Amino acid sequence: MLSLKIANRYLFSRKSSQAIHWITGISIIGIAVGTAALILVLSVFNGFEELLSGMFSKYNPDVKIEIKQGKTFKEDSAKLFQLTQIPGILRYSTTLEEIAMFQYAEAQEFGVLKGVDSNYVTVCSVHDAILEGSFKIENDHRPLANLGLGIRNKLGVDLDNFQEFIRVFIPDNKETSDLNNALKRFPLQAQSVYSFIQESDYSTIITSIQGVRQITGKSDQLSSIELKLNPAFEPGFLIHQVETIFGSDFIIKDRYKQDEAFLKIMRLEKWLFYSLFCLTLLLVSFTIVGTLWMIVLEKRIDISILKSMGMSNKSLRQVFLNLGILICGIGLVLGFTFALIFYWLQKNYGLIGVPDEFIIDSYPIQLRLIDFILVSFTVFGIGLLASLLPTKKVYEILPIFREE
Repeated sequence: MLSLKIANRYLFSRKSSQAIHWITGISIIGIAVGTAALILVLSVFNGFEELLSGMFSKYNPDVKIEIKQGKTFKEDSAKLFQLTQIPGILRYSTTLEEIAMFQYAEAQEFGVLKGVDSNYVTVCSVHDAILEGSFKIENDHRPLANLGLGIRNKLGVDLDNFQEFIRVFIPDNKETSDLNNALKRFPLQAQSVYSFIQESDYSTIITSIQGVRQITGKSDQLSSIELKLNPAFEPGFLIHQVETIFGSDFIIKDRYKQDEAFLKIMRLEKWLFYSLFCLTLLLVSFTIVGTLWMIVLEKRIDISILKSMGMSNKSLRQVFLNLGILICGIGLVLGFTFALIFYWLQKNYGLIGVPDEFIIDSYPIQLRLIDFILVSFTVFGIGLLASLLPTKKVYEILPIFREE
């Protein structure tokens, strides 16, 4: 307690040198800015994670069945019938995807042509994702194009221009030396614009599965089977039953596993950014080293007197360790305050916006208590390490003895 009182006095008392005041202030501000940056970086990643998880939950099917090896598998009516006999499965939708090149006017873009059946709208909440037009996969048996927001913007598609079609080009599997016949092509009328998540928005056009089968010649092939489950049933139990039907050659994915790789990459980026800002904070902590070093030199007479009065080197060292922790503590509180103010402004006024291709107007942000705890440990840990070196100077100062 005594060492803390002395540290507090040294921090707030008038210094003989203005330089010490300036360096102390710079240390506190540096810690505050670093703390605020750490909190805000974590909060922005939290916001994106929450946003994307919500979108996955809303737009992804409850369960997706895919083949382990290869792109497609043969449609098995017997297995599909078995799915309908599981009480917890409400309905299923079959899909077929193919890599294609899309052309609209002079614009060209590679992407994915996804064919779906009429059950697709009941398995995935497509209608909630529609930004323009209305979702339809065909009209009088003619396939229609429902475009992701990103690929629509890249191609510059105008839904009101009924004279211009999206031309779709798909490689022909037949061997030919004629380049003109190397690609199959067919037109699609633009029907709607949707937005699920950025990846599919930028690459996918949804149409009817019959249209994709017709152009590719894969009349009995599927890329996936998507399931809608009854919320009253345990998903794990239903997935086990589906695995029993399809066997080990298939991958059965719940909502999370469908985008597991994407979420893992995003979390990895989160901690990489956190590490980068910690490194910046570590560099800022060198100002704490300078501050404590100068205060130790300034207070060397006080240290000598305290030693002569019986205060141990360990206690004196604790004084300056506490001083470093106090500097970090003040910076930490200021940093939390800055972060909370910015959080409130971003949440209410959207200070920092995002590009037009996104479905949100500003960066999402979400505070979590665990982040404050983590940042507190990080800041105090860095502050403690920065305080160790200058406090060793205490051992070199000798006590003062009065001569008789």
